[in-house]
Amino acid sequence: MRSIASAACFLPRKLLALLAVALAGVSCSPPEPPPPQFGWQAIEARGSIRLARQQWAGFDSLPRQGLRPEHYERIAEQFAEQHGLSAEWVVVPGFEDLLASVGSGMADVVVAPVTITEARTSRLLFTAPLTHSREWVIGTATDGPFGIPKGRAFAESLARHYPDAEVTLLPDSADPLDVLNRIEQGEITASIMDEAAARRAVHSSDAVKLLRALPETRHLAWALHPEAATLKERLDAFLAERHAIDATHEVRDWDAIKATGYLRMVTVTGPTTYYLWRGERLGFEQELALLFAKAHGLELEVVVAPSSSHLADWLLEGRGDLISASWFATQDRIDRGLAFSEPYLEVKQTFITARSPVDSLEQLAGREVVVSEAASQAHTLAEMATSTGLKPRMVNRLTTAILGDVATGTYDATLADSHQAELAAQFDERLRLGLQLEPPKGLRWAVLGEHAGLKQELDAFLARERRGYDFNVLYRKYFQNERRMQRQHEDRVTGDDLSPYDEVVQSEVQEVADGAFDWRLVVAQMYQESGFDPESSSYAGAQGLLQVLPRTAREVGADPSRLHEPRSNIRAGVRYLEWTWNRFPDLAPGPRLWFALAAYNAGAGHVREARRVARQQDLDPNAWFDNVESAMLLLAEEPWASQSMHGYVRAAEPVRYVRQIRDRYRAYLDHYRVLNEDRLASETQPQGAQPE
Repeated sequence: MRSIASAACFLPRKLLALLAVALAGVSCSPPEPPPPQFGWQAIEARGSIRLARQQWAGFDSLPRQGLRPEHYERIAEQFAEQHGLSAEWVVVPGFEDLLASVGSGMADVVVAPVTITEARTSRLLFTAPLTHSREWVIGTATDGPFGIPKGRAFAESLARHYPDAEVTLLPDSADPLDVLNRIEQGEITASIMDEAAARRAVHSSDAVKLLRALPETRHLAWALHPEAATLKERLDAFLAERHAIDATHEVRDWDAIKATGYLRMVTVTGPTTYYLWRGERLGFEQELALLFAKAHGLELEVVVAPSSSHLADWLLEGRGDLISASWFATQDRIDRGLAFSEPYLEVKQTFITARSPVDSLEQLAGREVVVSEAASQAHTLAEMATSTGLKPRMVNRLTTAILGDVATGTYDATLADSHQAELAAQFDERLRLGLQLEPPKGLRWAVLGEHAGLKQELDAFLARERRGYDFNVLYRKYFQNERRMQRQHEDRVTGDDLSPYDEVVQSEVQEVADGAFDWRLVVAQMYQESGFDPESSSYAGAQGLLQVLPRTAREVGADPSRLHEPRSNIRAGVRYLEWTWNRFPDLAPGPRLWFALAAYNAGAGHVREARRVARQQDLDPNAWFDNVESAMLLLAEEPWASQSMHGYVRAAEPVRYVRQIRDRYRAYLDHYRVLNEDRLASETQPQGAQPE
């Protein structure tokens, strides 16, 4: 016997009309299955697209080639906007979690370049390739254990080319520096990496070599659920329109640059060019090139060369479109086929001391002036020696390292380009800038001489913007910003309160696992960061009491627009400190705290790199003071700075940072100890007796 609903499907059409009201909602077709949670139909029904990204991606390392994670994230959000959708971000902790998020239907798109492999295509769908890479086998030998991070595509390459190899699965979180450390320490003998990372690892280590370049070119793309075919079609069309697909090394003219949608800047890491600070990519050169790129609707890709000697070769090979590295126009560079833009910055060679400034040439008589033997200042001093009586001394060191030794009194004086001198003075109040030599010299972008179109656009941009608002804001940011530390004042603590924010700090540190932090240490850190000024802002955009960057706030789930609110800022800062603490799980709690603070200031990648250098220098990699802090100072020196996996670091800053926080924290502890002793003595004092 059929039910009413099923019998209705066999009634005459007129009777069906009479029953329409009674049988409202009854269908003559089988019941529709529930809509899927993935694919275009589900996305339209929700009105949102779920985009998966990995938390803290890019915070530990300096991108040296390829587009940044934020670039792909912007593209994904633009795709959503084009289709009238909201972008809903699904943030996951590990790389394996990214793939699982779309496979399970929790997310619609993995917004990160994922290597396309046979195994993955059997369970996932991929967009058209975004970029591609070769793979290198690196290590000491191929007859020992290979270390491969769990869940990575390198395992498939290893099985194809070394089917009998012994495999050591490394944690999903293992990055190139982790792998390099394990090879150097003999835990594994080889690994496979993408060429860009592998090239850097080989350059960074005397022990690790290129053992083999694998022949295949691996394509990388965004990953989707295997049944999201319509979503793939729409994404492919959008990505093709946005020109997000990478090209091989090629020499490109202006028309080709515009067609691909991105500009490649070749540079080296350094304090004025490109460096990483708390996960943020900084550098005057990089930000100026970014202004040019944005003016033409382009993304900026930064390609980092191992040293300045590689820059011209890489431009000629088609690895980049322009060189931005504080270069002067020299005849030997012009003879190699390079052309130079109009100057974007004019600099004067400036004398720097740590005592009273040098105001005249007469004050140089008999004084030793130390400069890098590779710098143009070496030639200047040699010419000036006879007429002024100064004593030039040439050393094989970076200018930034020499400036640091001038600040400490190790060297009496140095001569540096004014933009380097001004930037150094922003971070070290001991430096005194003095006499500037005439005439000024212009820093210029370099391009291939045959690319008149690009040079013309660069010159037009500089003519239009060099005296403009954006350029002046950028210049002041790096070279004229009042130092954050100069706003601090020495507060004398006399009672129970260390700061106006003690209760907030206490409540926030209670939320940290394992009771890792004493609230008084966080207060000491807060004083170091901002002098208890909630309106404080740094030249790099860090804000508030604990100087949190907006990008960092996003990673810890805080609202970047509320970083000047004390509770919001303290919560974000404590969560970031907890993350840096978790980057050093192998350390004992005491030393681990100093490493976490150093990583808060300089970035975890730089601190991990310093531990590696400490091992090479026979220092204790598990002790910060007088060990890893000493190794970290080397990362501002050559050859360590150019060989570092994570690039240049302003190493003296985290060293001072940790020591000053430690000293203030100890003073806080002593203050409370004395306060408690006085109270105990008062409570036990006999009635009417007076303390001595």
